[in-house]
Amino acid sequence: MGTTVADIGEDVLLQRIAERIGPPDPGDVWAGDDAAVLRSLAGPLLWTTDAVVEHVDFELAYCSGYDIGWKAMAANVSDIAAMGGHPEHALATLFVPPSTELDLVDDLLNGLLDAATNWELSVVGGDLSGGRDLALSIALSGTPAHEPVLRSGGAAGEAICVTGSLGGAAGGLYLLRNGFADGSDALIRRQLRPQARAEEGVILGTLGVGSMIDISDGLLLDLARLCASGGVGCDVDPAAVPVDPELSALRVIPAAPDPTRLALAGGEDFELLFTIDPGLESRASELLAEVGTAMTRLGTVTAGPPMVGGRNIDEWEELGWDHLKGR
Repeated sequence: MGTTVADIGEDVLLQRIAERIGPPDPGDVWAGDDAAVLRSLAGPLLWTTDAVVEHVDFELAYCSGYDIGWKAMAANVSDIAAMGGHPEHALATLFVPPSTELDLVDDLLNGLLDAATNWELSVVGGDLSGGRDLALSIALSGTPAHEPVLRSGGAAGEAICVTGSLGGAAGGLYLLRNGFADGSDALIRRQLRPQARAEEGVILGTLGVGSMIDISDGLLLDLARLCASGGVGCDVDPAAVPVDPELSALRVIPAAPDPTRLALAGGEDFELLFTIDPGLESRASELLAEVGTAMTRLGTVTAGPPMVGGRNIDEWEELGWDHLKGR
């Protein structure tokens, strides 16, 4: 048997695909960021796509159609936010098994359209196909509020910061998978109805942050990606990571995962991880506070290796989520 995608993992496969696509046109940014940047006569355009797939991203045993539609849109809006942009137009492709009840499809559409209304964007079309499992893929366009914020812009000496708190979505997933549906409603909502930081992304992009990425696969893994993209290192203190306070609900459950571990490695929080000139740090905190969002400094960008708690980040990376390795 030949090498499988599980053998190499998501990041290596994406790099392999990017190499086949080739280099971008002058002024464009293609693979390697949260969204592509395409130059047009009207200015830079942002394009992203993301999908949610049954048995990979959700289970109908605990996820409603509304949850599926909302979450798929939130994941894409988060990518545009990580580029410092406004989401604008979406195309949706739905894959449905023939046995799917129409009520489920209607509920999914309700979630999708309500999410579009929430983030002030339009669903302008898409495609419909049969499939063995239920899946929803969205392609979303947007425009940067200022210049697009790339993952590669971090510089030594910049502060490494994150919006909000971490680990809540992973905590909600643990409750749902283990039958604790009566657990913390706040944690379950963070998993099923995530809130992309669209307004915050525009604020940070306009302010001029150095680099940015959304936390979809866990802080450690996405921090590693941010450092690798910019060719920089980091010095991050795990004790500084803002653990979602609702994770205290897990402490009464025997064998529940440690909240700090969930905050470090849990995905789908869709918070924004960014680097910023220390001279702008206070201003960023003030502007985010005006829209009700906290900001926490985790550490500093360095010219050395990426370090978290005195350990190379490579020693931590396996804790993050990899779609192809199923962990």
